[in-house]
Amino acid sequence: MPHSQAELELLSFNTGGILSAIRQSAFPNLTAEVSHLYCVRPTLASISKINPERYVISLHSILNTHKTPEYVIRHILIHELIHIEIPPRDLIPGEDDPRLKEKRRGKRDCPPLGPISHPPEFWERESGLSPERESAMGWIIEQLWSFIKLDSQAERIEVKPNWRSWVWEGSKTRKMLKSISR
Repeated sequence: MPHSQAELELLSFNTGGILSAIRQSAFPNLTAEVSHLYCVRPTLASISKINPERYVISLHSILNTHKTPEYVIRHILIHELIHIEIPPRDLIPGEDDPRLKEKRRGKRDCPPLGPISHPPEFWERESGLSPERESAMGWIIEQLWSFIKLDSQAERIEVKPNWRSWVWEGSKTRKMLKSISR
């Protein structure tokens, strides 16, 4: 899927400033340039390697609203930065694949799903760096549940096509547009 155009940031805080602070405190040895943008993507967030010295964190437009708390963005940025430190890897022989449902684990007739993006060491690192993880994920689930889909095999959170109704709900712009259209 082609990238959509980057958007003007609409949050009440500066995502670039948060990203810079996280890099200084939690990733001091990271020398690559890391930037961010808000755009329409299939997933809630992702990180792309442009070249060995440049990465871009893409945050879905559903997060680009005054409704999104700073701690949610901070957690997502930490999560995406960890992907630079801990890249996808093959399963270790005998290691259960967490992407498989419980009833399929350990069965020899299940085809391998390929490299794992979130191995146990990834979650351990995230737990140490993001004390707000539970709160952030709780907010995402509570506020965005109708607009997202968890894809455990692909290890990602997808955003449904109806996401714009959440962003526009209750906004002054939407009310103004409704009054104009009457």
